Amino acid sequence: TIAALPSVCAGALPPALRLFRERFAGIEVRLHDLVAHRIHAQVRSGEVDFGIGVRARLSHGLAFVPVLNDRLCAFVPLAHPLTRFAKLSLEQLADQPIILTGRDSSVREQVDALFDETRLTMLAGMEANYMSTVLALVRQGLGISVLPESAADSLEGLKRITIDHPGVNREIGLISRSGQPLSPAAQRCFELLSEELPGAPQN
Repeated sequence: TIAALPSVCAGALPPALRLFRERFAGIEVRLHDLVAHRIHAQVRSGEVDFGIGVRARLSHGLAFVPVLNDRLCAFVPLAHPLTRFAKLSLEQLADQPIILTGRDSSVREQVDALFDETRLTMLAGMEANYMSTVLALVRQGLGISVLPESAADSLEGLKRITIDHPGVNREIGLISRSGQPLSPAAQRCFELLSEELPGAPQN
Protein backbone atom coordinates (compact mmCIF):
# COMPACT_ATOMS: atom_id res chain seq x y z
CA THR A 1 0.00 0.00 0.00
CA ILE A 2 1.46 3.31 -1.12
CA ALA A 3 0.35 6.86 -0.27
CA ALA A 4 1.31 9.40 -2.94
CA LEU A 5 0.68 12.97 -3.98
CA PRO A 6 -2.19 13.34 -6.51
CA SER A 7 0.17 14.97 -9.04
CA VAL A 8 2.48 11.93 -8.86
CA CYS A 9 -0.46 9.50 -9.07
CA ALA A 10 -1.67 11.25 -12.22
CA GLY A 11 1.75 11.57 -13.85
CA ALA A 12 4.98 9.70 -13.13
CA LEU A 13 3.69 6.80 -11.01
CA PRO A 14 1.36 4.77 -13.32
CA PRO A 15 4.07 3.84 -15.91
CA ALA A 16 6.39 2.70 -13.10
CA LEU A 17 3.58 0.63 -11.51
CA ARG A 18 2.83 -1.00 -14.87
CA LEU A 19 6.47 -2.11 -15.01
CA PHE A 20 6.22 -3.38 -11.41
CA ARG A 21 3.14 -5.46 -12.31
CA GLU A 22 4.93 -6.93 -15.33
CA ARG A 23 7.88 -8.00 -13.15
CA PHE A 24 5.96 -9.05 -10.02
CA ALA A 25 2.52 -10.11 -11.28
CA GLY A 26 1.48 -11.71 -7.97
CA ILE A 27 1.86 -8.58 -5.81
CA GLU A 28 -1.23 -6.40 -5.41
CA VAL A 29 -0.63 -2.65 -5.10
CA ARG A 30 -3.10 -0.34 -3.35
CA LEU A 31 -2.71 3.38 -3.92
CA HIS A 32 -3.93 6.23 -1.69
CA ASP A 33 -3.73 9.65 -3.35
CA LEU A 34 -3.36 12.14 -0.50
CA VAL A 35 -2.09 15.61 0.36
CA ALA A 36 1.48 15.80 1.72
CA HIS A 37 0.89 15.96 5.49
CA ARG A 38 -1.53 12.99 5.34
CA ILE A 39 1.13 10.95 3.52
CA HIS A 40 3.58 11.62 6.38
CA ALA A 41 0.93 10.65 8.96
CA GLN A 42 -0.02 7.40 7.20
CA VAL A 43 3.62 6.33 6.77
CA ARG A 44 4.34 7.03 10.44
CA SER A 45 1.25 5.15 11.66
CA GLY A 46 1.97 2.14 9.42
CA GLU A 47 -1.33 2.48 7.49
CA VAL A 48 0.77 2.37 4.31
CA ASP A 49 4.08 0.65 3.54
CA PHE A 50 5.69 3.84 2.23
CA GLY A 51 4.82 7.17 0.67
CA ILE A 52 5.76 9.39 -2.24
CA GLY A 53 5.73 13.01 -1.13
CA VAL A 54 7.65 16.22 -0.58
CA ARG A 55 10.73 16.69 1.57
CA ALA A 56 9.41 19.99 2.93
CA ARG A 57 8.42 19.71 6.60
CA LEU A 58 9.42 16.06 6.74
CA SER A 59 9.08 15.17 10.38
CA HIS A 60 11.22 13.15 12.77
CA GLY A 61 11.26 9.37 12.35
CA LEU A 62 10.82 9.39 8.58
CA ALA A 63 13.47 8.72 5.93
CA PHE A 64 13.47 10.38 2.49
CA VAL A 65 15.00 9.11 -0.79
CA PRO A 66 14.72 11.77 -3.55
CA VAL A 67 13.40 10.50 -6.90
CA LEU A 68 11.73 13.42 -8.68
CA ASN A 69 12.23 17.12 -9.13
CA ASP A 70 8.81 18.60 -9.85
CA ARG A 71 8.70 22.22 -10.94
CA LEU A 72 5.82 24.63 -10.56
CA CYS A 73 4.65 26.24 -13.81
CA ALA A 74 1.95 28.69 -14.81
CA PHE A 75 -1.08 27.28 -16.63
CA VAL A 76 -2.97 29.89 -18.64
CA PRO A 77 -5.93 29.67 -21.05
CA LEU A 78 -4.92 29.83 -24.73
CA ALA A 79 -6.68 33.15 -25.34
CA HIS A 80 -4.83 34.85 -22.46
CA PRO A 81 -2.38 37.72 -23.21
CA LEU A 82 0.35 36.00 -21.10
CA THR A 83 0.63 33.18 -23.69
CA ARG A 84 2.97 35.37 -25.76
CA PHE A 85 5.69 34.97 -23.11
CA ALA A 86 8.11 32.00 -22.98
CA LYS A 87 8.80 32.66 -19.27
CA LEU A 88 6.88 34.54 -16.59
CA SER A 89 8.01 36.32 -13.44
CA LEU A 90 6.10 36.20 -10.16
CA GLU A 91 5.41 39.93 -10.65
CA GLN A 92 3.54 39.15 -13.88
CA LEU A 93 1.54 36.44 -12.13
CA ALA A 94 0.67 38.69 -9.19
CA ASP A 95 -1.47 40.88 -11.50
CA GLN A 96 -3.72 37.94 -12.44
CA PRO A 97 -6.50 36.15 -10.55
CA ILE A 98 -4.90 32.85 -9.52
CA ILE A 99 -7.02 29.72 -9.11
CA LEU A 100 -5.60 27.85 -6.13
CA THR A 101 -5.62 24.34 -4.75
CA GLY A 102 -6.95 23.78 -1.20
CA ARG A 103 -5.05 25.07 1.82
CA ASP A 104 -4.03 21.57 2.92
CA SER A 105 -2.13 20.83 -0.32
CA SER A 106 1.67 21.01 -0.56
CA VAL A 107 1.34 22.92 -3.85
CA ARG A 108 -0.75 25.64 -2.18
CA GLU A 109 1.76 25.86 0.67
CA GLN A 110 4.59 26.37 -1.83
CA VAL A 111 2.69 28.95 -3.90
CA ASP A 112 1.78 30.92 -0.76
CA ALA A 113 5.43 30.79 0.38
CA LEU A 114 6.70 32.02 -3.02
CA PHE A 115 4.53 35.12 -2.86
CA ASP A 116 5.25 35.72 0.83
CA GLU A 117 9.03 35.51 0.32
CA THR A 118 8.96 37.98 -2.55
CA ARG A 119 6.55 40.27 -0.67
CA LEU A 120 4.09 40.16 -3.56
CA THR A 121 0.35 40.14 -2.97
CA MET A 122 -1.36 37.28 -4.72
CA LEU A 123 -4.70 38.03 -6.33
CA ALA A 124 -6.62 34.95 -5.22
CA GLY A 125 -9.36 33.93 -7.63
CA MET A 126 -11.20 30.69 -6.98
CA GLU A 127 -10.17 27.63 -4.97
CA ALA A 128 -10.71 23.91 -5.64
CA ASN A 129 -9.40 20.73 -4.01
CA TYR A 130 -8.37 18.82 -7.12
CA MET A 131 -5.85 19.94 -9.74
CA SER A 132 -8.11 18.61 -12.49
CA THR A 133 -10.87 20.97 -11.27
CA VAL A 134 -8.43 23.91 -11.08
CA LEU A 135 -7.33 23.27 -14.68
CA ALA A 136 -10.96 23.01 -15.85
CA LEU A 137 -11.59 26.47 -14.35
CA VAL A 138 -8.46 27.83 -16.07
CA ARG A 139 -9.67 26.39 -19.42
CA GLN A 140 -12.88 28.39 -18.98
CA GLY A 141 -10.88 31.61 -18.64
CA LEU A 142 -11.70 32.14 -14.95
CA GLY A 143 -8.05 32.80 -14.05
CA ILE A 144 -4.60 31.27 -14.30
CA SER A 145 -2.98 28.73 -11.98
CA VAL A 146 0.40 27.71 -10.62
CA LEU A 147 0.71 23.92 -10.45
CA PRO A 148 3.36 21.21 -10.88
CA GLU A 149 4.36 20.79 -14.52
CA SER A 150 3.12 17.19 -14.28
CA ALA A 151 -0.41 18.31 -13.32
CA ALA A 152 -2.07 18.41 -16.75
CA ASP A 153 -3.08 15.15 -18.41
CA SER A 154 -3.75 17.17 -21.52
CA LEU A 155 -2.77 20.71 -22.46
CA GLU A 156 -5.89 21.14 -24.59
CA GLY A 157 -7.09 24.72 -24.13
CA LEU A 158 -4.04 25.55 -21.98
CA LYS A 159 -0.51 26.83 -22.29
CA ARG A 160 2.08 25.76 -19.70
CA ILE A 161 4.68 28.49 -19.12
CA THR A 162 7.92 28.28 -17.14
CA ILE A 163 8.13 30.54 -14.08
CA ASP A 164 11.45 32.33 -13.84
CA HIS A 165 12.13 32.03 -10.10
CA PRO A 166 14.46 29.78 -8.07
CA GLY A 167 11.78 28.72 -5.57
CA VAL A 168 9.59 26.84 -8.05
CA ASN A 169 11.41 23.50 -7.79
CA ARG A 170 10.21 20.95 -5.26
CA GLU A 171 11.88 17.70 -4.35
CA ILE A 172 9.69 14.60 -4.27
CA GLY A 173 10.86 11.30 -2.87
CA LEU A 174 10.06 7.97 -1.28
CA ILE A 175 9.17 8.29 2.41
CA SER A 176 9.52 5.40 4.84
CA ARG A 177 9.78 4.86 8.59
CA SER A 178 13.38 5.27 9.75
CA GLY A 179 15.00 2.03 10.92
CA GLN A 180 11.97 -0.15 10.15
CA PRO A 181 12.43 -2.67 7.33
CA LEU A 182 9.75 -2.97 4.65
CA SER A 183 8.04 -6.28 3.86
CA PRO A 184 9.74 -8.16 0.97
CA ALA A 185 6.95 -7.15 -1.47
CA ALA A 186 7.03 -3.48 -0.43
CA GLN A 187 10.84 -3.51 -0.58
CA ARG A 188 10.74 -4.75 -4.21
CA CYS A 189 8.29 -1.97 -5.13
CA PHE A 190 10.32 0.67 -3.25
CA GLU A 191 13.51 -0.39 -5.08
CA LEU A 192 11.84 -0.40 -8.50
CA LEU A 193 10.35 3.06 -7.98
CA SER A 194 13.67 4.43 -6.73
CA GLU A 195 15.21 3.30 -10.05
CA GLU A 196 12.39 3.88 -12.53
CA LEU A 197 10.69 7.14 -11.59
CA PRO A 198 11.87 9.94 -13.92
CA GLY A 199 14.60 11.88 -12.15
CA ALA A 200 15.67 8.91 -10.04
CA PRO A 201 19.48 8.62 -9.81
CA GLN A 202 20.79 6.31 -12.52
CA ASN A 203 23.63 3.91 -11.64
